[in-house]
Amino acid sequence: MLPQIELDDVRFQELVSEARTRIVRHSPHWTEHNVSDPGITLIELFAWLTELLVYRINRIPERLHFGLLELVGVTAAPPQCATVAVRFMLERPGSGGLVPAGTEVASPRTAGSDAVVFQTAAELTIPIECPLAVRPSGGDDALLLGFDASPAGLVVRLDIECSRSGGDSTPGRALVEWEASAADGTWQPAIVVADDTGGFALGSGAVTLEVPAEAGATEIGGDRRHWLRCRPSATGPAARRRQPPEVQAVSATVAGATVLARHAATVTAEPIGTSDGIAGSTHSLRRRPVLPLTAGETLEVREPGSAEWVAWRPVESFEYSTRNDHHFLVDTARGEIRFGPAVRQPDGGWRHYGAVPRAGALLRMSAYRHGGGAAGNIAPRALGILPRPVPGIAGATNATAATGGVDAESLHDGIERARLEVRARTRAVTREDFERLTLSASPRVARAVCVEPEGGGPVRVHVLPRVEKADQLLQADELIPDADLMEALAAQLDQHRLLGTSIRLLPVRLRGVSIVAEVQASSRADTERVQHDVAHALYVFLNPLIGGSASGPAEGWPLGRALNQGELYGIVYGIPGVEAVNILRMYETDVRTGEQAAQPTDSRLVLAPDELIASGRHIIKAVHRD
Repeated sequence: MLPQIELDDVRFQELVSEARTRIVRHSPHWTEHNVSDPGITLIELFAWLTELLVYRINRIPERLHFGLLELVGVTAAPPQCATVAVRFMLERPGSGGLVPAGTEVASPRTAGSDAVVFQTAAELTIPIECPLAVRPSGGDDALLLGFDASPAGLVVRLDIECSRSGGDSTPGRALVEWEASAADGTWQPAIVVADDTGGFALGSGAVTLEVPAEAGATEIGGDRRHWLRCRPSATGPAARRRQPPEVQAVSATVAGATVLARHAATVTAEPIGTSDGIAGSTHSLRRRPVLPLTAGETLEVREPGSAEWVAWRPVESFEYSTRNDHHFLVDTARGEIRFGPAVRQPDGGWRHYGAVPRAGALLRMSAYRHGGGAAGNIAPRALGILPRPVPGIAGATNATAATGGVDAESLHDGIERARLEVRARTRAVTREDFERLTLSASPRVARAVCVEPEGGGPVRVHVLPRVEKADQLLQADELIPDADLMEALAAQLDQHRLLGTSIRLLPVRLRGVSIVAEVQASSRADTERVQHDVAHALYVFLNPLIGGSASGPAEGWPLGRALNQGELYGIVYGIPGVEAVNILRMYETDVRTGEQAAQPTDSRLVLAPDELIASGRHIIKAVHRD
């Protein structure tokens, strides 16, 4: 049996009851409400017809709903492509290399999923030389290496001659940290690709570093250079080192470089069928969603009896197309090629909006790119396959996780947005206007909170980015919008603000809370499972994206809503296998650093009107009764 679809669940009796209520309000002189009254009979007739109409609306398929939304100017937001820095390693360090734009790097294909393919967004030239000067540490227990040219984005191999420090070189125990200077005077962490010295514990060897793209020149001791710094680890077992190493010589060689890549793959010369000569016809591509076409990506048509492929031009609308214009439209979400329609005119004739290939003409796409969506948010080191080898390149991978991939807008979200836009204003005046325009500017925005100005100051709009898997401990960088997103939002709001209104975009203010609890599990319950379930329920409840409801994932923690300790007892007792709660304490936590307050907070945590709750790390212990 097909599932019941209900876009509107209004029924006959509800319609009749609502109409009777309106009679009393709008027509007080109408006092006869019995079923024998002709007016009541008409009300019941129209309620019956309305119920039939609602039933038919509930049968409209999803595709037609998107078509109806397009009629009111609301189109589904396309998927967003994830991006990540991809590291290309040379076969021979110091040999230099060239990675063309559009080079593909893929993840392994498994039995349950296809390979995820990324394309480089720009041409990457890997230099041969890396001028280096060594500078003494200057008394701060650090080794400074100064570069004349910028090593930003490069993978640098450092050949170091030094004495053994005698520290513990156990894997996972970092003795030292490598950092790169930035133009603003801060230090950015560098990624250690390989370390033959064991953090100087094993003596001389090679250290290969991926220098961050944010690296820049800064002045140290009157010398302005691009610096790499090596210092004892702030978190590792530095105290186990018996003596500091003595560095005699260091030389640098370029071993590779990084370049930004997008979740996309290219298909070339794909046949898409034969034209039937009918106006308004569509032809499907094999891959979807399709990314916006670029130069050289177009539809090609070969007419019957001809050996030549003729390129047609993509358009966003057929509004100005004539029957002689070789135009086509791409539905990126559905992966379809559309030809212009023919519309019947009042005089009985037909107007063609764009040409249609003759029946029997062959159709193909010269090239197009597909990709995007949450599937592109891959884990670190997931990429590792070069479908087409690049001369001089030994391999490629991603050191960090890819971010920014968002699926295409769902029908439910599109309908909710349409309700706002249909009755909305084109100008940002009220608080709701700013929030609506911020949400519609990018699918990467999960929540937007507008705080009205005080004393003539700027309008503050707080932004919370979307996180695909939110039912877990969320890190600070996941809850803070990046600079690119904030720039895009600022540009969108600037187009709609009133003259004289200033806008300030900020991350959402988060109040971190960590829970420490000891629960008594039933005799047959697995304590590890109970601990996991309790922690998971707390991460869901104390969540700015999906929290706020004791019954499970919701719309996110309500703005300014206080947290009562008694609510947490209800969450914990709701976990199967929990018999009692021996200890439950709340600690305020810094969301950025993870630092937890030394003393537990009161039983009620009061939030400011523009604050949201976010989970810190919860510590849960489950025990059996003695």
